[in-house]
Amino acid sequence: MQFMMEPVFDYEDVKSFVRPLELPPFWIEMAGVSRCDERYRIIRKESHVVVCEYIIKGSGTVHINGQTYYPSAGDVYILPEYYRHEYYTEPSDPWVKIFFNVYGSGVSSLLKTTGLKEQILFTNCEELYPLFEAFFAKTKESIPISEIMEECYTLYVRLLMRLYNKVQGINKSSMEIQMLRDFIEQNIHRELTINEMAAAIFRSRDYTNKLVKNHYNVSLYAYYINLRIDKAKALLQHTSLSVREISERLGYQNSQYFSKQFRSVTGVTPSYYRSTGMLIEENKKEKEN
Repeated sequence: MQFMMEPVFDYEDVKSFVRPLELPPFWIEMAGVSRCDERYRIIRKESHVVVCEYIIKGSGTVHINGQTYYPSAGDVYILPEYYRHEYYTEPSDPWVKIFFNVYGSGVSSLLKTTGLKEQILFTNCEELYPLFEAFFAKTKESIPISEIMEECYTLYVRLLMRLYNKVQGINKSSMEIQMLRDFIEQNIHRELTINEMAAAIFRSRDYTNKLVKNHYNVSLYAYYINLRIDKAKALLQHTSLSVREISERLGYQNSQYFSKQFRSVTGVTPSYYRSTGMLIEENKKEKEN
């Protein structure tokens, strides 16, 4: 493999990792933020890494496998391994970008299974910037390297799934709603804050609240409470757990508060719902129809 990297950076903040003797399925070569100058040019004659970059500002050119692309602000490009890579900035409009280079069997196989290996350029990806930011921030944490790799691999998978869904034409807000619901359900055993739920989709409190309002016509907090109560309904109907045990399983501090909240949402107590729950749900559906 031949590799050339000229003096290219006006400013660069980079974190790199030494290749281990036994390579795991996922490893980070480096991650960072680059403020490029007019000399910026990267050439890899046969790349050993997968390059993932988000363009914060500026424009430039990418050549790979006989094709040419022109990434600019808000775009993402992914360059697969084992191809010739050449990319450089537009001198009059230099790139500022955040990136990570990764390799390992899990990296290449995931690109292949998602069908993204030949896609290269993804335009208008502003919503993906927080993933790149979170990835780079994680590489700089003072935690064991094995934990950095594990958590960054999760972010890499999330990035590819977001790009896959984008290519498939799935609405961005629907993806975020599903992410939010998954996060709540995975943490149903404890009480969550509004900030935690917003952070789970890398959004602000206001944005997340508007997102839920647009989809369900309720506030984020009400949506969260409704999901907890729906889980409580299922446990009341299909298990023999006591009301106290159910409240504990759902992260409530005490059973009285749980019962009060359950009644405010359903109009009945948990005990009454347990004895007549199926009938209540059937009547409710009949009224909706």
